[in-house]
Amino acid sequence: MRDYSRRRLLGHGVAALAFAPSFARAAPAPVAPETPPQNGETIQGSADAQRRLTLDVQIDGKGPFRFMVDTGADQSVVSTEVALALGLINGNNVLVQDIARAVPAPTTVLENVSIGSIRIDRLTVPILPRQWLGADGYLGLDAVDGKKVTFDFSHDKLKVDESDTFSSWVHSNETVVRANGSNGRLTAVSCFVDGVRAYAFIDSGAQMSIGNTRLFAELQDRGATYISDFVVPVIGVTGGESPGRITAVNDIRLGSLNFLRSTLVIADLQVFDVWGLSDKPALFIGMNFLRQTSALTIDFGRRELRFKTADVKLASRA
Repeated sequence: MRDYSRRRLLGHGVAALAFAPSFARAAPAPVAPETPPQNGETIQGSADAQRRLTLDVQIDGKGPFRFMVDTGADQSVVSTEVALALGLINGNNVLVQDIARAVPAPTTVLENVSIGSIRIDRLTVPILPRQWLGADGYLGLDAVDGKKVTFDFSHDKLKVDESDTFSSWVHSNETVVRANGSNGRLTAVSCFVDGVRAYAFIDSGAQMSIGNTRLFAELQDRGATYISDFVVPVIGVTGGESPGRITAVNDIRLGSLNFLRSTLVIADLQVFDVWGLSDKPALFIGMNFLRQTSALTIDFGRRELRFKTADVKLASRA
């Protein structure tokens, strides 16, 4: 049994996720008259074993440390090992909530966090074991809220810009999806899973995309079934575990973007409670779908998602 942490899957049931190939396609958007100028900071990163984007981070002038960019986490996190290596002082305990359970954890203050030329001062973060995190730490919504963040999946880069910079400009290969929410918790309401209206949020820290049982109940009314009896444990950053099962989906549509012929893990995770979605058909979009696009921009200030599908091998435009 291979151990996966942070919204990842455990056990032989993972093999069933290869059940069907999937790809994304987007309806054409209006062609812009010219290319907008390039601003902001672009940072070269790399993909970890689960294809999540990780960046080199300096903490108080020391490092680099490998931090994963996690849009599903309210707070940034540092590993116990990094905190000990830097001699960071433990502060008050906080309750850290992940997908399956909440645990108390000490906090510490990172006086200066540098990512490229971007500097974040006095970031208070909980401390968790590296074996749970699978990285030296996470950059959560507290590090990116209010900014415009672009994940360049084709080149494993992250671009950080001020919100509202050229946001009205739409490339012919982009799909724009409006979202609601605050404090970084952006939820797309124009999402349909095999015709079922659902609430969706982007989780760049998740290996797989996961829907709740409220969503599956409505899919069942349209003939959906689980594709096997395998129970797939889903593991979170606190070591908590929740059972999941796998269903096949023909079409997940976000705006005019379609993810076609794929699989979805169904599990009632506490993260849906945290986002206020436990009583609604909902899912979070993880890296198995996000990596089908070449780039994703999240403008937290404008509450806007942009997906680019131009140079993806498995993507096509309608």
